[in-house]
Amino acid sequence: MALLPFPVYFLVPSSILIIVVGLYSWAKVKKRENLIFFLLTMTQAVWAVSTFIMWKNCGNDVAVIFWDRVLYFATTLMIPLLFHFTLEVCQLSNIKRNKILIFLAYIIGFFFSYLSTTKYFVDHVFYYKWGCHTYAQIGHHFFFAYLLFFCTFALYSVFKTWRNEKEDLEKKNRAFFIFIAFLIFTLSAVGMLLAYGITMYPFSYLCFPIFSVIITYAITEKNLFVSVMATDILVAAILTLTATFFFFPELELSFWAKSTIFLLFLASCSLLVKHNHEEMQRKDELERISKLKTEFISIVSHQLRTPLAAIRGYTDMLKDGDYGEINYKVKEAISYIHDSSVSMIKMVNGLLSVSRLERGKIELKLQNFSVPDMVEECIHDVELSSRTKGLYLQYVKPKFGIPLVRGDPEKIKHAISNILNNAILYTNEGGVTVKVSKINALVRVEIKDTGVGLEQDEMEKIFLSFSRGKRGIELYTQGTGLGLYVARSFIEMHKGKVSVFSEGKNKGSTFYIDIPIRADIVSRQEFNLTPGDMKK
Repeated sequence: MALLPFPVYFLVPSSILIIVVGLYSWAKVKKRENLIFFLLTMTQAVWAVSTFIMWKNCGNDVAVIFWDRVLYFATTLMIPLLFHFTLEVCQLSNIKRNKILIFLAYIIGFFFSYLSTTKYFVDHVFYYKWGCHTYAQIGHHFFFAYLLFFCTFALYSVFKTWRNEKEDLEKKNRAFFIFIAFLIFTLSAVGMLLAYGITMYPFSYLCFPIFSVIITYAITEKNLFVSVMATDILVAAILTLTATFFFFPELELSFWAKSTIFLLFLASCSLLVKHNHEEMQRKDELERISKLKTEFISIVSHQLRTPLAAIRGYTDMLKDGDYGEINYKVKEAISYIHDSSVSMIKMVNGLLSVSRLERGKIELKLQNFSVPDMVEECIHDVELSSRTKGLYLQYVKPKFGIPLVRGDPEKIKHAISNILNNAILYTNEGGVTVKVSKINALVRVEIKDTGVGLEQDEMEKIFLSFSRGKRGIELYTQGTGLGLYVARSFIEMHKGKVSVFSEGKNKGSTFYIDIPIRADIVSRQEFNLTPGDMKK
């Protein structure tokens, strides 16, 4: 069989690249615009592969008609997704007029997707110098007009956003690259003129690989989607280009074709090296900042402890009458000063715990101990606080014996106390229920409150250092956001796990502390923790 035109060979590797980019983008960031983009890349991949197969089957009229209808089916779904994606990225999809247009684009697109499988869209085959194609029928004429309208409107909207955006530079960059990429892709519609008997060399198929390269560049270099790893996508791009020569060993390339491929390899490898260097620099900078922050916390905390201890000691003496009798109003003021100093000491101790933890200076004193006994001690410590707030504090004792756990009882108690204290602190009505149970090789401590609750996006963030829930900040402004960070760190040192579940705002929270009964725990552990990173 005769060799296919050079642009046709790039359709399959380009389809692989674009669907990898789309899938990876959506897998990393579960947002609506990422899902739309992934669906769009799927339709583009189907279009590209179907086009290639159609060209490979020139000479078999039945196969040509079938695959041409498949590629048109993909195109009819591609248009509304393209339209929706461009408006979504430019934050224009919530405008009432645009909502109506998006809806219409999908409805009309679905109608054409059905029509594309019939003889009223394309039918019969003709041959020309470079290949073959089907003839456009009446449905194709209306689809062509539909395509031009929605693509033009989408490109105009993106262009307008790019030109008018002055303050948000990131949004402006996104709009620019989206405009360039989809302008090039829309130009590939020139290839549809073949359906009207207007023959030409299939240069329009080069629009698809160019579009794939621009979108990949926009994602890796211009943060088209946040949190997508550029290195992974660039490696996929290099492998995809390489695979072209394995899939098509018969491919004969001109000097310009070889030069184009070489430049693509060179650009991909250069960007890959650039990203690796930037990643190393970011890592070094994060380590430097983390070290400075930890040293600052340690120094400030130590400097604060001495005057706070003095304030607490002298206010205790004043309250006890060591300096003579004082009237009620003065005693009330002194009590307030004393309670505030105690709160500050707790805060400083929390800061020191984090400081020691991040500097890797944690030594576990391992021994066997009873988790139920420890939980009872923790409950006893907060009984006064719960009674003062008018809350119930219920301990559901285990029905069966709980085996002893091996670990550092001081660290485990610190973790349980932090979570139990938070449960009391952030509950205004109702109370707290504590349970201890054995689940396989774990001892589970369950702390359930009827407090302010957590929203879905807060359930993981609250375990980061210096991070707190929104409702918690409103209720208690003096917290540091370190209690849960320290608690989870201590439990993870014992190969355990802390998790939380909440049905939402004002619906309470349930914390689960899972501690292995026996685990291979290193008594002295070296850590290099930065805020928000719980990895050892």
